[in-house]
Amino acid sequence: MAFRQSKLVLLFQFPTILLFMASCGDAARGLRNLTLSIEPAWVRRGQSAQLHCRYEMKGAPLYSVKWYRGNLEFYRYSPFDNPPAKIFPYTGIKVDMSVSNATHVTLRNVGFNLSGNFTCEVTADAPSFYTALATNILTVVELPHSPPTLWTERVKYDPGDMLNANCSSPPSKPPASITFLVNNIPVGHGPTVLHSTHDNLQWATRNLSIQLLPSHYQNGQLVLRCTAEVGALYAESTEAPLGTSRKEPIPERVTSPSSGTSPSPDAATRVIAALLIKVSVIRFLTR
Repeated sequence: MAFRQSKLVLLFQFPTILLFMASCGDAARGLRNLTLSIEPAWVRRGQSAQLHCRYEMKGAPLYSVKWYRGNLEFYRYSPFDNPPAKIFPYTGIKVDMSVSNATHVTLRNVGFNLSGNFTCEVTADAPSFYTALATNILTVVELPHSPPTLWTERVKYDPGDMLNANCSSPPSKPPASITFLVNNIPVGHGPTVLHSTHDNLQWATRNLSIQLLPSHYQNGQLVLRCTAEVGALYAESTEAPLGTSRKEPIPERVTSPSSGTSPSPDAATRVIAALLIKVSVIRFLTR
């Protein structure tokens, strides 16, 4: 008898279960295409960032949109509440309520502590309360305030000399990467050394030490350039024209596919003189 009663209870509950599953399915189909974009994804310290939570609600009314930095909620929009928007305390987050709503949030005066994951959580209304999440990353940066500084031991270098130089980029976060170029050709393989400042920024500096070859010169000229880059946000260069102390032009290597070297002017002159002497002797003997 108890077995028959349990079967009857299950039969009565079965339509309700089906109705609940259908409601969840309808809500899932109604809440679609959820994405979170951050503009700009790399934002300078003290500037603003906009977080856009895009979604489609078809056949399922919106219950709430919650915004998180990491695991902590800092903003909520519930259309049935009065007022619909609510802010929760979070150190360093300043929400501009005048331009924030159910689809996007504007942050003002962002600091380094906001770098990391942001999430928008969208929930459909009863009876399903179906919920979906979207996450993206915000990176807060500080760029160098001026171009890099380039130092060399001398202002004139000849082939065979050792070129010693240093390039330093002002503090930034993340730190700048530094490269050297001689007449637009990358040179040097030394590491970039970082030095921290009191406000969590880092100086970047790099040394260069190479022996100059005739192939480093172009038309007797030598231009050293150092470039400092921070991702795709910043790229600045400083150049130093380095002359030569030689008055004569710097010889260039001349090669040919067959012999590999061209004959010297002195050797050609000697050959011609010998031929002329030989011709004169033959003419004298045949008179």
